[in-house]
Amino acid sequence: MHRRFASTIRLLAMTGAAFWTFHAYAQDVTPPRVLSVDELDRHLIKVQAPERIGPGLYRIGDISLNRTDLSISFPAVVNMDKGLLEYVLVRQGGKTHESLLRTTIEPYNLQIACLLLGMEGTGKPLGFQGDPRVPGGDSVDIVLQYNDVDGKQAAVKPEQWVVQTAGETRQDAPPGKWVYTGSMVRNGRFAAQVSGSIAAIYHDPMAMYDNAAPGGENDKIWFVKEEAVPPVGTPVTVTIRVKR
Repeated sequence: MHRRFASTIRLLAMTGAAFWTFHAYAQDVTPPRVLSVDELDRHLIKVQAPERIGPGLYRIGDISLNRTDLSISFPAVVNMDKGLLEYVLVRQGGKTHESLLRTTIEPYNLQIACLLLGMEGTGKPLGFQGDPRVPGGDSVDIVLQYNDVDGKQAAVKPEQWVVQTAGETRQDAPPGKWVYTGSMVRNGRFAAQVSGSIAAIYHDPMAMYDNAAPGGENDKIWFVKEEAVPPVGTPVTVTIRVKR
């Protein structure tokens, strides 16, 4: 617990929100809504302090945080309806040419939410993209909610919109095994914010979440399940829940 708390303080200190956020938690008052800082690499981002909206419920920009059921939810859209995949989710402006979904939330803000839920990343990050080692970190469930063609709300796991190939053989992707790695800090920069990589199906130490299932080291086998995924642009709510 001490290590998680210290990690949260360090991250919030980097964003300039530390004092206000922890003062608000201690006093149960609403912190300043938005704090702007210069993003370390490419553009101006909005680093936002948690806003209490109910018992155990907080909002960080478009990210909803539930401390009771240990979940985080935020909006995204379907980004690809066919083709080869390396990611389940990236930030808009990231590697959208190979990602199933895209979102406008900032990885910095998502990282704050993860740390406030007590998520533990890996202490031994992968060395490179495609590293054959199994990524470590807390296990999480990822659920995608959307409205189907009849307008009814549906919920799927990301792997239900993915197929795996082996030569000429095409099969449904195996059940997902997702872990929160926490990305990494490289040259003083939070790698997920710089790259925009949030959830990787092909191992990537810069992503915040990675695929710990067999085949995660292979960038040639993951494809969109064209007959299952809704049209590009379909709104999706991504919910990530800590498995305890």
